[in-house]
Amino acid sequence: MPSQKRHFITLVYLTLSITFIQIPGSEIFAVYDHLPLKSLEYSDSKIIKVREEIKYNLQISVSNLEQKNLVPLRFLVYKVGPKDTFFKIMARTGMDLDTLSSVNQLASPQDIYPGMELLIPNMRGVYDSEESSSEESVRKRVAARFRISPKFLYYDDLRKSWFVPGRGLPKEEKNFFYGLVFSDPLAEEGRVSSKFGRRKDPFTKKDTFHGGIDLAASEGTPVYASADGEVSFSGTRGGYGSLIVLKHGLGYETKYGHLSKLLVNPGTKVKKGQLIGEVGMTGRATGFHLHFEVLRNSMRQRPVFKGHV
Repeated sequence: MPSQKRHFITLVYLTLSITFIQIPGSEIFAVYDHLPLKSLEYSDSKIIKVREEIKYNLQISVSNLEQKNLVPLRFLVYKVGPKDTFFKIMARTGMDLDTLSSVNQLASPQDIYPGMELLIPNMRGVYDSEESSSEESVRKRVAARFRISPKFLYYDDLRKSWFVPGRGLPKEEKNFFYGLVFSDPLAEEGRVSSKFGRRKDPFTKKDTFHGGIDLAASEGTPVYASADGEVSFSGTRGGYGSLIVLKHGLGYETKYGHLSKLLVNPGTKVKKGQLIGEVGMTGRATGFHLHFEVLRNSMRQRPVFKGHV
């Protein structure tokens, strides 16, 4: 019985780890292999091979050599260790910041954690954030925008996005990644009383995940928009109490909870640093503070701004 179970898991793994991408009217366009990477040592055979393929693919894609073909796109899967950092993984695998963050949808270098599985492609490049259709006309449009031959583009049917080899992130997305977009919503008038990540719930005393940061401050302390955006919600929501949600570019949102006053309405466009509310302790709170969250594509991210990482 144990051996049957192992074979079943292996079969499922192989089935899920290979995705065939079909473009209408053409042959199979790409094969996405997900192969485990156990070590970051330079002597590891998989590291040697992926670095060689990255170098070759980069030369072809950057120079736009249409007469040559890229080594087909494939991914290694690396489980982050306790001593790993974003920049160590980037250097050892031959990646760059743009590729590693785009492929893994990271909002900042601090997003990785032990046990997290990172995808390491065998070529540098980024996912296009504007187009989601796999139509041939869209492929040509994306290629024209990135100034690259259409034959080099890969369509990812899981992410519904085009992978563009040899190209980097737009300046706006880099600014988000480096924490240059968001500012302190209390303009340095608060102190961090609870960090992002695992913590003891103040009510149940159980170990729970805290999806934002708490900034303790006096009642009525002004709360400012952390970045330019549009108010998507302003009202009461469960444990958040009085809550404001702002939508920003590239799938980012910020949440401002436990407010005593809501000073903006849904649909209002706001500028970074604009007054939107006041600190309170509405909802599930033990004292006066602002609960601040940053989300990207509905996934909570570690808030990164000057003075807080």
